Amino acid sequence: MLRETLFSELARWTLEFKKVKAGDEVLICVSPDTDTTRYSALVTHCLAIGAIPHVLVVNTPKEAIGLWSLGRAVKLPRTVAEAMKATDFIYWFCDWDPAFLQEVRDAREAGAEYLFGWPPVYREATWHIRDVDREALAEKAQRWAGMLNEFEGREFKLITDGEELIGTTKRFWGWGPGTGKASWTQNECMSVGSFCDANGVQNVDWIGTLSDTLPRKKARLTIKDGMLVKAEGELGRMFWKALETIEDPNVYKLAELAIGMNPHTRKGLTSLGAPNLPMTIPPFHEVKMSEGTVHTAFGDSGGRIQQEGDPGIVAKLHIDVISFAPTLYVDGRKYIEDGKLLY
Repeated sequence: MLRETLFSELARWTLEFKKVKAGDEVLICVSPDTDTTRYSALVTHCLAIGAIPHVLVVNTPKEAIGLWSLGRAVKLPRTVAEAMKATDFIYWFCDWDPAFLQEVRDAREAGAEYLFGWPPVYREATWHIRDVDREALAEKAQRWAGMLNEFEGREFKLITDGEELIGTTKRFWGWGPGTGKASWTQNECMSVGSFCDANGVQNVDWIGTLSDTLPRKKARLTIKDGMLVKAEGELGRMFWKALETIEDPNVYKLAELAIGMNPHTRKGLTSLGAPNLPMTIPPFHEVKMSEGTVHTAFGDSGGRIQQEGDPGIVAKLHIDVISFAPTLYVDGRKYIEDGKLLY
């Protein structure tokens, strides 16, 4: 029986959505440090329906450092460009790089389709923020962390669409672009831990891959004593269904409170003009780092690494949800108003 995890369910949905069938070639592009659980479910589901999965490990632009096929003794070309053109479907897990934009176009012209996460209109990515002042953005995030940590352990109030989520703050950390695998989009002031006293409602505009198929749909999430107890709206119901497949009660626990800091990123469907094509969907990591957004998360909080005074949460997954125009108070002071940073 196939593993019933979130990634397994998403893999099944994406193959059904594009009507992938037996005999179709599926190219799965990954970074060297991509967690294998993120794409092993897609490989498994491909094999289950008789499709032929290939995994392409991409290291630097235009360079493939590994390419292997499963299901039969088939070898795709080793170059990224030729491998992309020689397949039927492409799923891109590795971080996007502007150097691949031409390869994307060439592969589509050759007949390749992109599995969801890469809908047909999606041509541009994060290259429009490549020349940001990385040090300045990192310093801003760290300044916010220092400012908020003066009130560590005090009450926060997150207001979304007129409804409130109230809890106690944890220690914040500031991160800038280029941190780890996150590349140019990374820029947040975030805190993690067990938010076990959080109560109220968060209205959510975006949930990772789910929102790629349900753009403009929202979720109304009810949290009681740090646990997600209800998820309403079309997006919320899909989120709840995905969580149920994981069979881990800890994935319902509130594990993060974070503020997006990057003024150059996009959120949701956009029509910003050149170089962005109208109505394109930006990568999930770009969405949740967009300045003035707040994302919380459910599941793992890094609990395997003990934190002083807070053991955190250990769970199978860490799942972010994003509010586009929140208002945030800490210790009674307003720091974000309707999606605008005030400091």
